[in-house]
Amino acid sequence: MSTRPIAGSLAACLLSLSALGCAVNVSEARSARVLRGGEIQVSEVNNVVVPTRAVSHFVSNVQPSIDAAKNGSVTDEERDKLVGAATAIALTGPGFGVHTDIGVGLGYRYDLQARLGNGIYALSLRRGFDLGTWQAAIGTRAAYNSGAAFLEYLDDVAEIIEVSDMKRFDGQLFAQVGKEWGEWGKLWFGAKGIWSPLKVQVDARKVNGGVDTVHTTLWQGGGFVGGALGYRWIHFVAELTVLGASGKATVFGRDYDLSGVVVAPSWGLMGTF
Repeated sequence: MSTRPIAGSLAACLLSLSALGCAVNVSEARSARVLRGGEIQVSEVNNVVVPTRAVSHFVSNVQPSIDAAKNGSVTDEERDKLVGAATAIALTGPGFGVHTDIGVGLGYRYDLQARLGNGIYALSLRRGFDLGTWQAAIGTRAAYNSGAAFLEYLDDVAEIIEVSDMKRFDGQLFAQVGKEWGEWGKLWFGAKGIWSPLKVQVDARKVNGGVDTVHTTLWQGGGFVGGALGYRWIHFVAELTVLGASGKATVFGRDYDLSGVVVAPSWGLMGTF
């Protein structure tokens, strides 16, 4: 019995799932001080997501096995490498995205922020605390992720596997502490947790005649540190987020471990008026 349909379907389905990551929804990229009543903040932030284990698996294991599967000569060992590497990057593949944040101060130490970009539609609410020379905030963010940001190097997989009916929601809780120096400098750090239930349909009929609906919940938790330099209204912002990720998914009757570590640097411009 040829292993090509098995290798092709499992690798393609899980690699397609990896492209549905929340590349633009892990950063805060803003000071711990909540906006004052009537104050408006507009930011454009670039995000890079690097799941370290996933990158090493993709470079060393996945591509040679995909090439072998295309040539119809995949072995059992290559099939195992495909499955192992695919599950390693299934949580969120390497990616780049840009989002726009629009925040407004509500008064009473609350601010509200909307986030748009790369298929993410999110709202967050923060409550601030004055600690004297330091500021603190706790908050929550709810987001719908359409999975619109796909990776170019997965085009060959996307030609074989069709991913549709994607429904993903990201819920976040976060806390941060920070300090500001006059109108020119800001520093902050904090912790966050992300809960992501999702549903997606994977159509692999081109390789094995199967269609599967994947239901799973992904979890991420970790910390971030960032800063901003500028003057008065405009600042350059940079931030680094490191998250541990966990979860599992069942695709075509087989369970896959989705654990790993995600490193996500971000940078951009922030205007406060």
